[in-house]
Amino acid sequence: MLQLNIALKFLKDIWQNKGLRNFLLIVIVVLLFLKQCNQISNLKQDVAQTEEKAERNFNNYKAARDTVRILELANGNQAATIKSYEFDIANLEDTQKKLIAKYRDALDLNKDLNKVNSLLSAEIKIKDSLLAELSVTRIDSLTDLVKFNKFDDFGSGNTRLLNGSMTVFRDGNRLLYRDPIFSIEQELSLFASIEDVDGQDEVKITTQYPGLTITNIENINLINTKLNQRAEKAAKTAGWSVGIGVGYGVNLNNNQVISYGPSLGIGLFWSPKWLRF
Repeated sequence: MLQLNIALKFLKDIWQNKGLRNFLLIVIVVLLFLKQCNQISNLKQDVAQTEEKAERNFNNYKAARDTVRILELANGNQAATIKSYEFDIANLEDTQKKLIAKYRDALDLNKDLNKVNSLLSAEIKIKDSLLAELSVTRIDSLTDLVKFNKFDDFGSGNTRLLNGSMTVFRDGNRLLYRDPIFSIEQELSLFASIEDVDGQDEVKITTQYPGLTITNIENINLINTKLNQRAEKAAKTAGWSVGIGVGYGVNLNNNQVISYGPSLGIGLFWSPKWLRF
């Protein structure tokens, strides 16, 4: 009963105090305004997600129709480039699942592609020819050992080493050979980048190795829309917090006397999710 009387007296004092009453009305209006701002913020977020999905689908359509293009670089080299895909891991379509299945098998990736950000593959064709240095060593009157060797350094970690030998001998009027051995060692250095071109990622690959042609490139960037949405929602959930409060309001002292005025204090606060934006 005592608490009810205190509450009624509290409400009565608030209503009779014009300044405090106006202050509380302003607080209510501000809270309603904040709630409206939160609703507008949520609507803008939904619109942005819809536009992002539409743009992603359109970019994937362009990537599916794109082919490898050869660019002439300022340093005199050539680079192969192609548009990139962007797939949402949480909402993969059947065709997309088939497309990334080969990467999962080849790279032994986890089933959910957890912590995998990008997939990249390139098909390379090499057309080469060389003129090796020969040396001939006489074994006997009918037999010679022929050796050949060729080493090229094309720069930037691109090299080629060819070694070989075979035994040549005479059998009457015929010249025959046996034990041909050939070995070739190649070092190929590829440089790649992913660039934003007109709002869509494009992968670019180049090398200084001569005779090397990049016949196909595929790049798939992976995102997780559901995970991002959950993180955004978690930031807006209701909850408790500790902080310092400054304001003007109603104060109730230890003697149960109500007073009005500014206040400063440290306390525990609870905020609904519609006030978090």
